Amino acid sequence: MNEIVERRLEFLKLEASGFSLCEIVKILSEKYRKTERTIYYDAETRGTWQPLYTQLFELDKARLLVINRLEHLYRKASFNFQRGSDRQKPAYLKLMLDITNNLINLLGLQSLRETEEQKQREDMAFEEIRKFEKFLKNQNRETAPIKLRS
Repeated sequence: MNEIVERRLEFLKLEASGFSLCEIVKILSEKYRKTERTIYYDAETRGTWQPLYTQLFELDKARLLVINRLEHLYRKASFNFQRGSDRQKPAYLKLMLDITNNLINLLGLQSLRETEEQKQREDMAFEEIRKFEKFLKNQNRETAPIKLRS
């Protein structure tokens, strides 16, 4: 079972590297000593296994890799910001800000912030509606028709 997972993950890696299906079949059938038909079958049924593999293995691994790289770049930019000249500091500061924004988006924190801001806007809008309704009630009382005596 482990060999199947390894073979299929390598299939995806080779495809992402730009190899054609024929080249992938040849490489994997030689490496894993499987028939070409087995590799073609993997290609035909990838709709069932690829989402599982990319979700369980590659996406988490890729996310951690990107986070690690961004943190490394941030540390380098911070170091250069502290050591750099006054003319270079704005560029390093902008790079640090861009990296921070990328991390926020990658970790899903942006959506949390947007959700909180949206809730605050809704609360403010409901408060304005309440004030306006109260104002209209007061206006109706003041402008109510006066009954004249006849």
